[in-house]
Amino acid sequence: MNRFQNKLRLLIVVGSAVGFLGSWGLLAHAGKPAATSPDPVVVPAVPAQLPPIDFNSLESTNGSGNLQPLPALPPMPSFGFPRLRTGGS
Repeated sequence: MNRFQNKLRLLIVVGSAVGFLGSWGLLAHAGKPAATSPDPVVVPAVPAQLPPIDFNSLESTNGSGNLQPLPALPPMPSFGFPRLRTGGS
């Protein structure tokens, strides 16, 4: 078992080193970022005038309107969560 662990550790070390050096080489040979031009100036548009709201024409003042009430939820059973216990030392 000890030989297997040593080989596995060696494989992990070699793989990590190859990955690090490979990534370093890829980043070193990557193209440099292009020079960016300044952001264009955006002029905000003039908002359109909306017609005024006639509050007297609303159906109700309590906000219910033509909405139907939601059905009641079924009662949820209450389960006691078991307490996780360890044997201790």
